Amino acid sequence: MTRDDEDIRRLFADAVPPLPAPRDRIAEVGTRVRRHRRRMVTGTAAAVTLVVALGVGLPALWTPDRSGPPVTTTEPIGEVVCPTSLAGQPDLDAVRYGDDEPLVPPGAVEITNCQVQVGPPGIGQEHPGPRTLTTGVDEIVRLLNAQPLRPTDRAGRPLPAGQIMCTAPGVDGETVLILRYPDREPVTVWMSGACHVAVTATHGRGADFEVFSTFLDRYREQLAVTTDPATITTPDCPATIPADRVRSKPSNPGPPDRIQLNNSDRYVTVLPTPLVEVTACRYEVADGTAELVRQERRRAGADDLRPVLNDTFDRKAKSSDCGEWPGYPAPTAFDTLTVADATGATAEFWVRHTPCQSARRLWSVNTQVTAPLLDALTDLLGPPPAR
Repeated sequence: MTRDDEDIRRLFADAVPPLPAPRDRIAEVGTRVRRHRRRMVTGTAAAVTLVVALGVGLPALWTPDRSGPPVTTTEPIGEVVCPTSLAGQPDLDAVRYGDDEPLVPPGAVEITNCQVQVGPPGIGQEHPGPRTLTTGVDEIVRLLNAQPLRPTDRAGRPLPAGQIMCTAPGVDGETVLILRYPDREPVTVWMSGACHVAVTATHGRGADFEVFSTFLDRYREQLAVTTDPATITTPDCPATIPADRVRSKPSNPGPPDRIQLNNSDRYVTVLPTPLVEVTACRYEVADGTAELVRQERRRAGADDLRPVLNDTFDRKAKSSDCGEWPGYPAPTAFDTLTVADATGATAEFWVRHTPCQSARRLWSVNTQVTAPLLDALTDLLGPPPAR
């Protein structure tokens, strides 16, 4: 190469800038990895800081409602105080009749039945204490509000506006129903059997005593469900009984019967609820005193006796031919039957064998002893004495 050639080469080299160095791909990847790691560390730290901050500050900012919806209760409010006289009864002529306003508000959860004694009790008359119903309450409320808008006579016929027809109160007294609510004070309803009206403090209706009979039915059913059968029993037979006690006379109230207190159909069906236990007693009389000679108590098959007694003392049952007081002689041999039903209540029945045969319950007249009843007594106590 000549000198001139060398000079030309240098001239071209100086005129064109040098090419850049090739990119270092490996170094670039390393740089990106280091940047990603720095972002991850920074983000994680920030997240941890936020979580910690929320954990500390969140309760102050928002507290979840752990109480749930408002608690509602069906527990009744107010107290039940049964009246002891008619002094608190509203003026029957002053309350409103004939409007379409319900006699009592809906929503009652409890009804207490009070019997108010208004005169001296009859011989052997027994009055139950307060009876509180907690099942079937809506049915009683509906019946109360469905009573006639105006007073009626005892046959259920409406009376002219402003007229009330009253008679003397019965020996059972008057019925007062006290309704309790979960959201208001109790409401008192006076059921006047003497004047055949039902009144509250402000207004009234004609009285339909289906209310009372339905109450008894529901109350009896409630007792049967809530009474433990293991606690139900019949009393032992008394060792002796004055023979004159078993005679039929006006001053003698007859065998005690607590089952009838909650029986709405006491004159037709004597025993409306299944029997749990029966105790049979046999007596022989000497010198005016009846002495126990045999006793039998049974639970198995006790309810088999219920239709037998219901038939014996049915309203259509034939009366005995033994006569009544004072012609009826004192018995010389007789049996007693005491039954307990599923409500825990008891009833006693007398079956007199000699010198004349008859059966008796409470205030009823003497009835004929049926063949099924004699069979039942024979099964329990052996053959009865012959007349």
